Amino acid sequence: MKKVANTRIVFDRRNTASKKIAVPVYIEVTFDKVRNFYNTGVKVRKDQFRNDRVCNCGQQVEYNKTIDIVRNKIVDYINTKLENGEVFTLEGLKAYMNNNSAVNKKDAFLSFMYDRIYERKISEGTRKGHLSVYHILKRWGRIKDFSDITQGNVLLWNELSIQNAVKTKSIYNYHKVLKLYIREAKLFGYVKESPYDVLHFKRSESSDRRFLSIEELDRFKGVKLTERPLIKARDCFLFQCYTGLAYVDMYNFDFDTMAKEVDGAYRVKSERQKTGNAYNITLLPPAMEILKKYDYRLPVQEMHVYNRNLQTIQYRAGIEQRITSHVGRHSFATVCLNNHIPIEVVKEFLGHKDIKTTSIYAKILDKTVNKEFDKLKDVF
Repeated sequence: MKKVANTRIVFDRRNTASKKIAVPVYIEVTFDKVRNFYNTGVKVRKDQFRNDRVCNCGQQVEYNKTIDIVRNKIVDYINTKLENGEVFTLEGLKAYMNNNSAVNKKDAFLSFMYDRIYERKISEGTRKGHLSVYHILKRWGRIKDFSDITQGNVLLWNELSIQNAVKTKSIYNYHKVLKLYIREAKLFGYVKESPYDVLHFKRSESSDRRFLSIEELDRFKGVKLTERPLIKARDCFLFQCYTGLAYVDMYNFDFDTMAKEVDGAYRVKSERQKTGNAYNITLLPPAMEILKKYDYRLPVQEMHVYNRNLQTIQYRAGIEQRITSHVGRHSFATVCLNNHIPIEVVKEFLGHKDIKTTSIYAKILDKTVNKEFDKLKDVF
């Protein structure tokens, strides 16, 4: 009887996952009563994996695609061996997976970059940002192979980004990501030198922080809406305005596990998905009203749907500036500062990383943060 190799997706093989602890997703290969495990590079929490698929996660599409790529690579190797009448061994598969790098492919650098994005220990928000740059490079098509990494191509990419009206800050961040993976390729011996050893690009001195004034916020709240998707989008945006949460943190917000009652108010101390930095806020009365309206489960829409709905409301409210998911968080910060809440306290509210974001670094005691946050009760 011919021996058969079987594969399956395995999550939490050591039973250590929880709502706070993320663990890897593996592909298990069983052959001749021996099992081998291959790390897909995807790490998620217990509440983000169900029925062999990643769920309840902003990167679930990319993560599931990555899992499928690894599993399909293994299955293709097994099937090729069978079709060619060759002997299959787990040792052979392991060698194939270890050595099946992108070095001999025409898109060698992009494949290398994609693999490293999932291998590196970075936050999901950072990974998402790096994947965005990967997809931009893939669509452009001029930097695919290691031989494409030239000063000329990097300069051309920079010029095309400027011509396409990409923000200076975004272009700088694109270069920052590309520079990182070129440096890693150099360390691995795939390239001899980096264009960034010679080329240097300046960061923008100012950043675009759109926000709504109190008058615009009142118009946004007051516009008459009848469509449920628009009503839900408005409520979620107002929740951002009342809390300062970024979209991804609102997406992952869980009242039951994150909100704690302290002195008659609900406080939330957690970490930002993008940076892992702690933030500390109080759920103000209007934020609580929105939560109660939806039985404490925010009706968060996918970002592209959410932004489209926000812009429909913006048009109906007669607001000129473009409203996106970022504007709610920026509006919150602006209202705080305009009402004389110290900038170092606002830093704690927002979970900013360092002095570059809020200008002043300070370590604030929890009681001070909660006391200052209570000032907003009379604002919204």
